[in-house]
Amino acid sequence: MSIAIDPQAGTHFIGKIFVTPHALDRAVEHFGIDRSRAPMYVMDMLRKAALISEHVVDEDGKPARMFAYRRTAFIVALTEQTVLTLYPQHLASETIRNPIERIIQRAVSAAERKEKRETKRIAVRKAELSVERAQLDLRRAKSESERVVAEMTARIGLIDTELARLDRELLDTQREKTAIMKSVVAYV
Repeated sequence: MSIAIDPQAGTHFIGKIFVTPHALDRAVEHFGIDRSRAPMYVMDMLRKAALISEHVVDEDGKPARMFAYRRTAFIVALTEQTVLTLYPQHLASETIRNPIERIIQRAVSAAERKEKRETKRIAVRKAELSVERAQLDLRRAKSESERVVAEMTARIGLIDTELARLDRELLDTQREKTAIMKSVVAYV
């Protein structure tokens, strides 16, 4: 179950949004965009933003609201739809960062342990099946009986199916770990 910080993200701003000259300067400075494109850039990002807090203070100590989108904090006037300033936020305070880093490290370690455990289990099972398949293949090659050859061929077919299933299972395990590692990127 995923809990969103703001389930209404992307719906807070429908009408006209104003962007102060200071916020435009910050957009040009932090995002390297032309000043003429800065107002639309800021408005587009803010329209997708999530509300972080309705009660913060701006740089002058005046009450404001904070929104965020793609690691950018937007300080918006308390009663108007005016962006006062914005800034990229790439680092969190230690109060937040340390527990989250521990959670992330546990998730990474668990994913790596699971992949290692499943890889070993699958490798052992594949080796056992390969040995059984080789014995069946030898028995089939030595046999003069059509019935025995048919039985060995059928069993070899089942083993080949099982080997293919194990390969898919291993790939699924690797994909699961990869998905977890991709998610970690959002917090690094």
